[in-house]
Amino acid sequence: MTREQLEAAGYRLVGNVEQFPARIGKLVRLGESEIAVFKTTNGELFALENRSPGPRGGTIVDGIVSGGVLYDPICDWRIGLADGAVQAPDCGQVAVYPVRLVDGDVYIGRP
Repeated sequence: MTREQLEAAGYRLVGNVEQFPARIGKLVRLGESEIAVFKTTNGELFALENRSPGPRGGTIVDGIVSGGVLYDPICDWRIGLADGAVQAPDCGQVAVYPVRLVDGDVYIGRP
């Protein structure tokens, strides 16, 4: 898709891929939404709602990425980056936002 097509489809530019360090979350805001963007060591980008699904609440942007999993520092839970699902034995869900990359620019859509 082109930039124009992405923007027409509701995607918003959130930065350049170089602004997102591997294995560390970066907070971006889209309107009222806080989104934690994570880049894996192989360069894949994932965007999740910056809200821990655990009983203590909190945010996930400070989590640690290992492979396709985010380790939630508040609840010590594992969350799948691709689907936002909390892995067993715990259960829960984090909203996942679609991510598109065009010429090094990162676009995030609505879940």
